[in-house]
Amino acid sequence: MALLLRSRTKPWTKKRAWRKDRRDTMLFSRLGRPMFGLRWHRTRRGLVTLLMLEAGILLLAGCSTPPVRKPIEMEPIGTLKNVPTTPLEEPNGRDVTTPNSGTPAPGTSACSGNVFENLEEIFRQCDVPMPRPGDLPSLKDKLEVTVTTSAPSTPPGGRVEVVITLRNKTSDPLPLYLAGDPGPRIDVEAFDVKGKRVDVPASRWPGFPKGFKPEPREAKAAKITLEKNGTVRLRGAWDARKMKWAPEKARSWDGRGYPRVPAGPLAPGTYTLRVILPLLGEADVPKMLIEVGRN
Repeated sequence: MALLLRSRTKPWTKKRAWRKDRRDTMLFSRLGRPMFGLRWHRTRRGLVTLLMLEAGILLLAGCSTPPVRKPIEMEPIGTLKNVPTTPLEEPNGRDVTTPNSGTPAPGTSACSGNVFENLEEIFRQCDVPMPRPGDLPSLKDKLEVTVTTSAPSTPPGGRVEVVITLRNKTSDPLPLYLAGDPGPRIDVEAFDVKGKRVDVPASRWPGFPKGFKPEPREAKAAKITLEKNGTVRLRGAWDARKMKWAPEKARSWDGRGYPRVPAGPLAPGTYTLRVILPLLGEADVPKMLIEVGRN
């Protein structure tokens, strides 16, 4: 038996070793070419060394500390940075504001000042939501109202210019609310010596055309602040004419009340003018006497 086993065991030769290494090389070559351009060795020691090298590289790559990500600072859309607006002083003494500040210089706001004359401009720049009755300031003993006319008399059918001045009598800023529908209006009403209104027809208004109903107008408000002794100067006009109803103008009428058109000159006499201001709040508005003379 010993002889039989010895005869079956082939002796180890260089040729057999070379075939063994070649077989092992072909087996591992199925895994692909090694990393970093290293060639496969034809010996067992080379294969073991290469596998250990690859395992070490993978271990270092997995245990390395990931890079620290820097957080990105973001700001909400639509926000502006708080840029200080320090007023500068010019040699001539006028105040200016730093560029791109978006804030008017102190005392130059369009809605706060000493003199206001353009009523349309006030409504364009100083519009605010319609205030509630409790939000309206008290104007008694604070606001002085004066009314003057361009002439004390006018011929029948003539026109008289009316100037209204509002003045802050106090030493503190006085807020004023103005109203329009949607724009501001200054109406002048005329009464005869018996207290009867003469700038509207004496007959009952005829009603709107069939199938027509006027739409309600949007009420708007504006707010200004009068400084000490500040004034608001408003202008209106009055025509010494009689009126008649005009239902044909109902679709295009933009005045107050039912449409009306002139119907001839007023009769000579003394009339009282009462001004209706676009002012929210109670104020004492004086009345004016006007003489309509003969031609």
